[in-house]
Amino acid sequence: MKTKNLLITGASSGIGHETVRFFAARGWKVAATMRNPKRAGDLNNIPGVAIYTMDVTQPHNVEQTLEKAWQDMGGIDVVVNNAGYGALGIFEGAGDEQIIRQMDTNLLGILRVTRNILPLMRQRGKGTIINVSSIAGRMGLPIYSLYNASKFAVEGFTESLFYELHPFNIKVRLIEPGPVKTDFNNRSKDEILPPDDDKYIALSQKATHFYNHSFKHAAKPEVVARTIYRAATSKTNRLRFPAGFQSWLFLLAYQLLPGSWFRWLTRFLINI
Repeated sequence: MKTKNLLITGASSGIGHETVRFFAARGWKVAATMRNPKRAGDLNNIPGVAIYTMDVTQPHNVEQTLEKAWQDMGGIDVVVNNAGYGALGIFEGAGDEQIIRQMDTNLLGILRVTRNILPLMRQRGKGTIINVSSIAGRMGLPIYSLYNASKFAVEGFTESLFYELHPFNIKVRLIEPGPVKTDFNNRSKDEILPPDDDKYIALSQKATHFYNHSFKHAAKPEVVARTIYRAATSKTNRLRFPAGFQSWLFLLAYQLLPGSWFRWLTRFLINI
């Protein structure tokens, strides 16, 4: 069986780190990209893994890194857009820098990587692009407004891309994790301070408490890595791949309940 090649963004920690390990253990060659290669850690010692510097918010860097990785590996079979950032909190308190960074990383980063890899995959006549979304790309959640906006956009972009790339034998996938036990809350999360309003502050505190409790029962990063592998090796045209029990539970409830009921349930559970 011919060795397959994977490129993934945001590989220094969490889901990205575990995905590199998961694919490499199954004989894939992996281009693990990250903003700071000093954070690669044990990935440096895994056979078949090469570390590349790539910041998805820098267009020229994205273009150069993709071209180099493609040449080094003799082609890339699967690209996983995993790099992410979360500005969480009351929207009115968000500054321009947080708004721009949210969209630049979670949305424009995916657009840049995808735009640059498509001509190469199209000429080759095959490939798979996997975008790591979230259940927050399917349902709005309190204090997640900016993050929701970025992930909803990723969902729409990817679904549209499905039709555009079908004639070229290029597949697209969406991975939709629920809460995951990673250092997202420390490294990739940016807290938006609420305006000085008692109602805003109370809502923010209650929502944060609810999410912190949910993360105690979150899926491990390996669960998401396994889902990404399933999406990468699937022979079907399936678009969406929920990852983790809470993801399945939330998405099922969202699909089955009328919108007004789901929003009432969300307010009830968070007590807002």
